[in-house]
This record gives sequence, structure tokens and C-alpha cells, in this order.
Amino acid sequence: ELRDIIHGYVMSDGYLRNGCLTVHQGEKQKAYVKWLYDKFQIIRTPTPIKEVLMTHSKTHRQSRSFRFFTRSVLHGFENMWYQVSIDADGHRKSTKKLPRNIQCFFNETFVTVWFAGDGTKIIGSKGAKFEVTAFTVEERLILKNLFFTKFGIRAQIISSGLSKAGRPQWALKIPAEDYQKFRNIITKMDLIPNLFPYKLHKKT
Repeated sequence: ELRDIIHGYVMSDGYLRNGCLTVHQGEKQKAYVKWLYDKFQIIRTPTPIKEVLMTHSKTHRQSRSFRFFTRSVLHGFENMWYQVSIDADGHRKSTKKLPRNIQCFFNETFVTVWFAGDGTKIIGSKGAKFEVTAFTVEERLILKNLFFTKFGIRAQIISSGLSKAGRPQWALKIPAEDYQKFRNIITKMDLIPNLFPYKLHKKT
């Protein structure tokens, strides 16, 4: 389970560098940080969760977030999730990519943790969606196909408007006819029902 939680968190909000995973979430997700802190007990540092206060440079509003780090034991995960390249100035650049062996851990735990970070219910109809703009066209197709081969869920790649910068946004939609099947998958763990109940449509 620990392996799949790590993969699911890296898929959504996690950042790996030098084999160390950073867990950093806004104030509203304090309980989620605590959940991950407990799950990552054997790989994290003993340092307590740190409260981070930041003041926005333009609005001067203060935001509060919570953060902790794992120990530098996740080099294998980092090699799977990041493509390293050297830019024109000679700087090392790491780009997140889908691991080639994603089908090996594309399971209920992985999908649940990914949904906690990047998923939401669809308003106005029964369904759910994942934010997938950061992935390539090929990677989105891989994810769509994995939902079908692993779970028999007919996911759809849909446009979700434009960003503030005018770039196209993309989502992976779980349609109404497969929603109950999907809901059963992401409610087997306590994570979504207890900490993210607002992401669920009511059970039918």
C-alpha cells in the first residue's frame, strides 16, 4: 500500500528531488497532510509537520500551509517519474512524466490518492473528473485506456476551457454510467469518505 500511496501522491501534488518527497498542502488540507504523515512514518524524517506562513507579494495577503519531507530514500521513484535534461544554459531540468510501468501500480489505492489531489465530482451531473492538462496527448490516452483495461471504466478525455494564459485545459472524465463503479473503487480506503466527502456524489 505504501508504494501505491507514494505513486498516487507524486501523480498529483508530490514533488521529488534528490530522492526526497515533499508533502506540501494548503490550510484546508491540514488533515490530509496528517494522514500522509502517518502513512509515510517509516520513510519520513522525525521532524513534526511544519506550518508555513507566506505573504503574497502583490495582494499582501497571508496564506498558511503545512509541509513535511521524507528521507532521501526514494531515488527509484524519482528515476521513474522524472525525465532529466540539460537546457541551453547547461542547467539540469527535471520534467515529470508517466512511468513506463504505470500499469503495474494503476490500482485502487493509486487512483484514490490521485483523485484526492487532482480529482473532483462533476457539478450538474453524476460523474467525476481528473485534471490532466500537465500530461502529453499520449499520456492522457494511456490513462484513459488503463481505466478501461483495469476497471472496465470508459473514461473520456474532455476539454475544460482555457487557462488564464490562454492555454487549453484537459480533464479525464468518468461518465455517469460508470460513476458507481468508480465510486466503489475510491471509497474502499478511508481517505475520500473521511477527508474529501465533498468530492463524492451521494451513493445510489
